[in-house]
Amino acid sequence: MKQRMIKIIVLVFVLAVSTFLFQSYGVSEKLSRFVVIMKNIAYNLEHAKPAYEDCNFSISDDEIKSIDVDKHARELESSIDKKKKAKRKKVVAPEPLAPLEIAADEIREEERLTHDKTRLVKAKMVKLEDLPDKFKPLKKYLHEPFKMGACKICHTSKNNKPGELVRKNIVDICYSCHKTRYTKKFDHKPAKDGRCMDCHDPHQSNTKRLLKADSINNLCLKCHDKRSKFKNKAEKLFVDMTLKTKHKPIVKKSCLECHDPHTAEYKSLLHLDAKMDLCLDCHDDVKEIVQHSKFKHGGVNTSKRRCLECHDPHATKYVKLLKKDRVQTCLGCHDEEVKSDEDGGMLMNIKKHLKENPNWHGPIKDVKKEGGCSACHAPHGSNNFSILRKSFTKNFYADIANKGFFCFKCHTDKKIKKQYIKSDEHNITSFRDGEVNLHYLHVNDRKGRTCRACHDEHASKYNHLIRDYTDFNGVKFPLRYIETKNGGSCAPACHKRFEYDRVYPKGIGQ
Repeated sequence: MKQRMIKIIVLVFVLAVSTFLFQSYGVSEKLSRFVVIMKNIAYNLEHAKPAYEDCNFSISDDEIKSIDVDKHARELESSIDKKKKAKRKKVVAPEPLAPLEIAADEIREEERLTHDKTRLVKAKMVKLEDLPDKFKPLKKYLHEPFKMGACKICHTSKNNKPGELVRKNIVDICYSCHKTRYTKKFDHKPAKDGRCMDCHDPHQSNTKRLLKADSINNLCLKCHDKRSKFKNKAEKLFVDMTLKTKHKPIVKKSCLECHDPHTAEYKSLLHLDAKMDLCLDCHDDVKEIVQHSKFKHGGVNTSKRRCLECHDPHATKYVKLLKKDRVQTCLGCHDEEVKSDEDGGMLMNIKKHLKENPNWHGPIKDVKKEGGCSACHAPHGSNNFSILRKSFTKNFYADIANKGFFCFKCHTDKKIKKQYIKSDEHNITSFRDGEVNLHYLHVNDRKGRTCRACHDEHASKYNHLIRDYTDFNGVKFPLRYIETKNGGSCAPACHKRFEYDRVYPKGIGQ
């Protein structure tokens, strides 16, 4: 029993030593031979004679002399020694880091970056108070390696002072900690070109994100201001933030409310499609109109540039960020006949109409005071035809006296409801024969004429916007209006010529 235990102990010892040699000296290529040898050893131990003293282990002097010790030493040189020699060899500089495509969720995680302090174990730390004078006084925001005094993350060290950069390209150093950002369809050129230091200071700044300006907006305007020295850029990249009306998100927050500074899926590095989605993400009131109005303005509904057809997204001289004043903006499209989205009919060339008819409706004539086209038309959409702000009618006849139609938003309804106009009320209407209110006569008959029967809502050759022609069930006929000093006359198809005079009544309506 004792002899068997000795055999087992010897076997375990041999196995342990063999395993150690196997792991330490990298002899995996001799594995098959090792297995055979171990089997032989185990077999011999099992069947060996108990009397070990009977074995003759003596080696003659001739046998010893025949062993080539140097040869065996060279063959058994360890893999560890080989690795040590490899470390002493000259290290070849790696190729510059290539940008990596990083998923969006990883990029968001990277924005919460904290530099790994385990990298600083072998770094020679520089105390902030020992920094060169050019870095003093310290600013509000410090780059994390700079704050820790770990200059060796980015610089070589000579005499305990920062030296040259550890890599030739600054972008390669940035990418060693910061994940590549330009992974989407459109890229900010400085970021794509690896010019990180165009915008960021590598050491410290008084502005968040280590920006080289006192604000995000001022940093952007260094390149994108119309007065910028970078004249080789496309005109569309320039903005003029000195203009009177500025986009509120830019003023109250920053350019980053709409733009990404590195990469984006949409043109101009926008967070969403600039044509409409980005605008409606903030403008809930317009979104409600656009989505639920019965009639939508073609500029919003079908045009190529949608919101940008009329508005500048940065700054303009005009209200509501319009590119031109509230009439000229409309005439930018309505300078020709335009197909109506409502019924497929053709809308008139308003620009030509205004040019040919010098007497303009008040809102068009005095844009600043009266509001221009948008005084009557909703610029985005409406439930009323011609996207009017309030209900009206296309019909020749209608009971407008009791419907509260749109014209009475500005004009007093006394104009049509008072049968007689007294001397102290002459300012109500000039369309009277003596004191007889001819508006009342036309509107309150059994067939009340609508305002559009006699008046053009945009412009006319005559005072009081009197039409040259009117439309009756698709048939146009002339009004043949003639103005006199104290009145006038007309002879449309519906009656013979009638005259009226405010001073010397002609007896109309008596």
